[in-house]
Order: sequence, then C-alpha cells, then structure tokens
Amino acid sequence: MTMMILNADDHCDRCGAQAYVVLTVPISDCGDRELLFCAHHYRQHEGQLAYSGVRVLLDERFSLQPVESRA
Repeated sequence: MTMMILNADDHCDRCGAQAYVVLTVPISDCGDRELLFCAHHYRQHEGQLAYSGVRVLLDERFSLQPVESRA
C-alpha cells in the first residue's frame, strides 16, 4: 500500500480549491474511481456521500485547524 499525501497541486473536483479529502467511488463496469474534495464541499455533501457507499481514503481537514499557541 502506498502512502497518500495531498499537496497544493491536488484540487477539488467540484470547485478547483485545494483538496483535503480523497474518496473512492465504486463504479460498475469501470472499477473504483477517486474523487477529491475541498473541506467545504466534503462537509456539504458528507451525508449523501456516506449513504452512497463511497469510502474515504484520506481526510486531511485536521490540517486546517489553527494551532493554539502556548505561552
């Protein structure tokens, strides 16, 4: 299994913003396909995606959380 890391070259398939979530979508006759989503569009469609049977391969939305400074 290869290590998957998203970078600034990976873009949301919906809007073109930086991608933070990678999904695999089962497609009959074609096998699995990957979809990339920005945090906004994944959050917007998360319920429908989970219901449709997609699998989350990578979720890097945690990297958007601000780091609390320690004094």
